[in-house]
Amino acid sequence: MIEINERELRKALTILNPDGKLFEIRVMKKQPKQTISGYFRDVDTAVAELKKLSLQGFNCYLTLNLLNDACYSRMQRDHFRVPENTTSDQDVIAYDWLFVDLDPVRVAEVSSTDEELEAAKQLGRKVYAYLKTKGFSEPIISMSGNGIHLLYRIKLKNNQENRDILERCLKALSLLFNTDAVKIDTVNANPARICKLYGTLAQKGYGTEERPHRMAYIISAPAELLPTSKEYLEDIADQLPKPEKPQAYNQYMPAQFDIRSWMDTHGIRYKEKGVGDYTKFVLDECPFDPSHKAPDSMITIGRSGAIGFRCLHNSCHDRTWRDVRIKYEPDAYDHTADDERIQAGWNQHKLYNRQKNIRYEEPEDDNGLVFQTALQILESPEETEDFIRSGIDGIDNRLRGFKKGFVTLLSGLRGGSKSTLLEVFGLNAVDDGNNVIVYSGELTAKNFMRWMNLQAAGKNYVKRSPKWANYYYVDGNVQRKIAEWLGPHFLLYNNDYGNDYRQLRERLERQIEEQKTDLVILDNLMALNISGLDPDKYVAQTRFINDLQRMAKRTMAHIIFVAHPRKAQGFLRLDDISGTADLANMTDNALIVHRNNADFQRLTKQMFGWDDTHEAYTGTNVIEIAKDRDMGTQDVFIPLWYEPETKRLKNSPAEMIQYGWDDSDIWDNVPPGKSPFEV
Repeated sequence: MIEINERELRKALTILNPDGKLFEIRVMKKQPKQTISGYFRDVDTAVAELKKLSLQGFNCYLTLNLLNDACYSRMQRDHFRVPENTTSDQDVIAYDWLFVDLDPVRVAEVSSTDEELEAAKQLGRKVYAYLKTKGFSEPIISMSGNGIHLLYRIKLKNNQENRDILERCLKALSLLFNTDAVKIDTVNANPARICKLYGTLAQKGYGTEERPHRMAYIISAPAELLPTSKEYLEDIADQLPKPEKPQAYNQYMPAQFDIRSWMDTHGIRYKEKGVGDYTKFVLDECPFDPSHKAPDSMITIGRSGAIGFRCLHNSCHDRTWRDVRIKYEPDAYDHTADDERIQAGWNQHKLYNRQKNIRYEEPEDDNGLVFQTALQILESPEETEDFIRSGIDGIDNRLRGFKKGFVTLLSGLRGGSKSTLLEVFGLNAVDDGNNVIVYSGELTAKNFMRWMNLQAAGKNYVKRSPKWANYYYVDGNVQRKIAEWLGPHFLLYNNDYGNDYRQLRERLERQIEEQKTDLVILDNLMALNISGLDPDKYVAQTRFINDLQRMAKRTMAHIIFVAHPRKAQGFLRLDDISGTADLANMTDNALIVHRNNADFQRLTKQMFGWDDTHEAYTGTNVIEIAKDRDMGTQDVFIPLWYEPETKRLKNSPAEMIQYGWDDSDIWDNVPPGKSPFEV
């Protein structure tokens, strides 16, 4: 039997070791135990030396990561020798690859059957699709001879922090995906890890008809190997359940929570499996969508008592153990901090109840109620409060979202991503079942939708133009799906009808009534002609903000308008809004968008005394809650992360939102046509 496929061997060495990168090939045999090794920079030399060897019964392996150049001076330079030393963890400078090895469960030191190999392919498809939805770049997909390898390009220094991330990442994937038939190897995070050398024969045990020796080779590799960002690796690593802090609601003993008894009490059916340091309870069906059947949803618990929940389907990507417990025990977290309770409420009640279309009515003229006593106020009916989720966690936690019947002012310097943020608000509102109207005085309808399509599509559907650098677009078929999803829930004012505010107001109020609009966005005040309200600019602005307040309260819509600042001498504050002070004084909420640049950091350090470790400096942009009439919040700075490909402002670098137009599931994320796993 041929032990080398030279074409596949050259292909593998070229792809995995570009630009003369140093690598070690290790040739090993267990019975009798033999190891020979060679360090190479040149593919031709490595292939020529390997062809000189008799490889019957031997298995060949390759180092994956960036080696210290000093290793090239070892005795096995450009030749195979019985080594005094092979590559150790200390010899590795940096990680080049996340190595996901899906290996069929079988007796030790034997090859896999065709059925076992097919099971590894099936699980590999699922892991590949899941990581794609989590922002991972395209991997190299390989057949090891007995299982499937997914190699994701990364760029991480060899240090303990990064090693811990990769270890947790592999453990999380193992916890999420391991089956009785196929396991994900969790020991591949050490820097000096070797991988099967593709283009050579995998020779475990005797090659039989049922368990044959097979050639290892690369099935597919992307034309451009883009590195997956560290943030996405951390996001997967964080899928491992974390211990709950001792608090009143868990009787200060979270590790003693009896998860089995709890599930039995609430009629949750499951199958229990051990996975390393964790126990996995595979649920018969997802608590949030019964169509998500086993094995796709699970509750997990670690030895420390840490409990987690995960459903692999995109529609449940943000559900946590906390959400599961609240579903069955709504009062489980009543004694937690306010912001935790608010967040839990958002997770539980994400979809806005369309039945509550309450409209403001003028009070009857009753002298007995013109002035009220405290007792009359106490005994009066509670006011109904409805909120629109903004999609920015800091706003939703602090303000509970955008309160219906309120007006929000948004400001910021040019280039601060105000329009981008408004589209985030609009998309998240529609995604939760709200109706939205937008006036955009500075962008044409086509350009507005080009930006919105990028945000709605997300990283998996955005393409980079081959002609223009940093220009991204969305295919026409995806644009149509987005447009059909937005449907009548999103309306953009046609600028051909002019910018006279009085005419716009009449059309707007009529449309709000017809559409039962929840969110109105006006971008921006300077693009509107409000002179018809009064010849005096400042009086007109006062009447404008009064008009918005009246409209918001009468229709119970939330209105956001943009007002630009005048040229500020120092750090931008609410008082710097151009025009009358009534714009800021009479609005309910005020938000200011900042870019996290050198000026922002210098001025905030001067004004607030922050140091270099302040949380606001971690993002690319910062949204400031400058005013909150309802809860009194102010001077709160929320870091956001801008993603150039999608023009999204994200809560975290690894955030991957899938909006409702995309009803695909993880299985649908395998590219169309021939699967990259097909051999």
